Amino acid sequence: MENPKIKEIERLFLDFIPLYYKKLSPIFREEDGAGLRCHKNQKRAIMVIQRKKGVILSELGRYLDMRKGSLTSLIDSLVKNGLVERREDRSDRRKTLLYLTEAGEEYYQKMMAQTSKTYQKLFSKLSPEEIENCLCGLQLVVDALKKI
Repeated sequence: MENPKIKEIERLFLDFIPLYYKKLSPIFREEDGAGLRCHKNQKRAIMVIQRKKGVILSELGRYLDMRKGSLTSLIDSLVKNGLVERREDRSDRRKTLLYLTEAGEEYYQKMMAQTSKTYQKLFSKLSPEEIENCLCGLQLVVDALKKI
């Protein structure tokens, strides 16, 4: 028997996803203020690598919803630009871990400063109560997604 509450979650995600891409995804196409001009998938990869220090390529691919061939090219470009480095996993030499270089960390900080300005501008259109509701709702969604 189909759970109507889960069906409503499905409907809400189907509403949320295109809205996210319309309203928030353009942030990844903005000028990053760092002078390098990375494209959106490079920026997304930098964000994940920074937050998941020592991430393996396959895990990064799952976070970015990218296949190995495209992902390898993406990482190669970030390595070439000096933003990412590959390191051998000390506990399992078959694994290669991805880390931001010092230049990558600097790029990440500049990119996030620009991103924060954009979020401030976009969400300042909401009332304090709407901001609080959005914050609580997003926290619930993140917590639920971590459990499944």
